[in-house]
Amino acid sequence: MSAHVEIPRPHETTRGRFTVELVFPAASKHRAQQHHDIAFALADVHGLEMSTPYKVNPRWSVYEERWGNGERHGWLDMRRLRVDGPARALARYLVALERVLDEVEALATRAVRVFGAWKRSVAAEPFLEYEDASTMRTRARVFRADVLHALAQRVGARRQPVGERDSSRPLWEQYGAVAEEVWAAAGGVDLERADGSAVTALVARMVPAVVVEAERLAVLEAGRVEAERLEAERVELFRQADEACAREADEADAERSARDGQEALFPVSAARPALVVPPPMPVKPRRTPSRRGRLRPETRAALSGAVRVIPAEAVEGLYGKGASFTVLEASPDRRRYAPAA
Repeated sequence: MSAHVEIPRPHETTRGRFTVELVFPAASKHRAQQHHDIAFALADVHGLEMSTPYKVNPRWSVYEERWGNGERHGWLDMRRLRVDGPARALARYLVALERVLDEVEALATRAVRVFGAWKRSVAAEPFLEYEDASTMRTRARVFRADVLHALAQRVGARRQPVGERDSSRPLWEQYGAVAEEVWAAAGGVDLERADGSAVTALVARMVPAVVVEAERLAVLEAGRVEAERLEAERVELFRQADEACAREADEADAERSARDGQEALFPVSAARPALVVPPPMPVKPRRTPSRRGRLRPETRAALSGAVRVIPAEAVEGLYGKGASFTVLEASPDRRRYAPAA
């Protein structure tokens, strides 16, 4: 498995056509988008259909869009890519994608090494007069991202060949020329080569529509069985509670009859209506309570006119035993705050 793309199991959406949604987990958003561009261009080479999923903004609302912070409803999620096609072609594409991403990343690393050799050369001295170690690290990082972007365009054949280097310009401005150099030195990247055994194994892992439907029906059946079990438990609890109430009523009626010397024509439980179990009430998800705007207990007591009860030991520790005012003894079960006298 490649560290640059996550490939779940493809599943059949229509007869003979499979779908997979790729995820690019790179830490940098721009790097993930470059991997997305490489995968997008490679899907076109293999004759597959590809689309970028839409991601909804969770912070969006009409108020935020029009009168708030201008939040958009959503945007294209460049960390994901949906690819559709026949099973064999899709498997060849997925096997080739891992290799192509690894080779393109290796070319970008080779370009960074070229940049390191250049900055240690005599030709780079005029451009490094006002540069220090920190700025050169930043330039090397940006240079690698630019080279990777140029290589991604090279995979899609959307970039015209760039000329040779210009010695009058710094190398970090000529990332296109360096990308062409490392591409030519490596002999390019084969976009269609794929291991046959890996393709066959991936085709065997693809989930047909029958299996997907069977899994969906199994989940529904498990949910139905669990709902029936919970409903049976609820009805049983209602029945036990009703029997307990009827038994208590009969015992009370028997005690009253023994005391009055009269017996009832029939027990009270026989006159009770039949048990009717009410339908379960829908459970509304509870929101996490917000603590914003709540007052501290001291502030709430002061605003309500309450006074703090001070123990006698605390007063004696501050003013001594000869205090000129009356000290109230606070019992342990007394509340923390008491109404003012």
